[in-house]
Amino acid sequence: MPVATIEKRRRLTREESKALTRTRLIAVGRAHFLRYGLGGAVAEKIAEDAGYSRGALYSNFEGKEDLFLAVIREQEAHHFEIFRSILNEKSSSRERLRKLRDTFADLVMDPDWIVLHTEFQVEALRNERIRESFLKMHRQTIRDGENLINELLKSPEVTLNLKPGDFIMAMLSFSLGLAVNQKILGAELSQKRMRISIQSLFDDLISAV
Repeated sequence: MPVATIEKRRRLTREESKALTRTRLIAVGRAHFLRYGLGGAVAEKIAEDAGYSRGALYSNFEGKEDLFLAVIREQEAHHFEIFRSILNEKSSSRERLRKLRDTFADLVMDPDWIVLHTEFQVEALRNERIRESFLKMHRQTIRDGENLINELLKSPEVTLNLKPGDFIMAMLSFSLGLAVNQKILGAELSQKRMRISIQSLFDDLISAV
């Protein structure tokens, strides 16, 4: 009988191990911040639930706030990657614009993201370091959004009623505010109504023939 060969699992490099640890801490940290908020989450408990020591967390992040910011950055980067993939599709400007609109509504309406982003805003009002990070990320979001819209505007079929940066600001301010209200009001402001409102504003401001 042939002898089964058991392949040894490749040993991770130091960089790979560090990246894996960071990924795990961010995932568990996200869950803790969603449940307890930044103020209520405990760094030592996050490390423990992730399967690491307290020292592992502090060797990868400056502390609980730094981990929280990493959670937000990861989510923002994920959103941008989704929008970029839509823009890179081989389809008409009209179709890509429709897909951007619907995807934007889906992402803003994600209940977990509403909680995390609102926590980010509240902490930015209280904590100067968080505020600086909020401003930096907000400005980057506006720039990234401007770049996406400017690429769409290269097509003569697309018409925008505002400057690209103002359009992104308007959509974010309206949609995130509405999302927070929906989270609190529940059935008094259904997700269906919220989605239609977001889509309607988007269509009023930018369109493709």
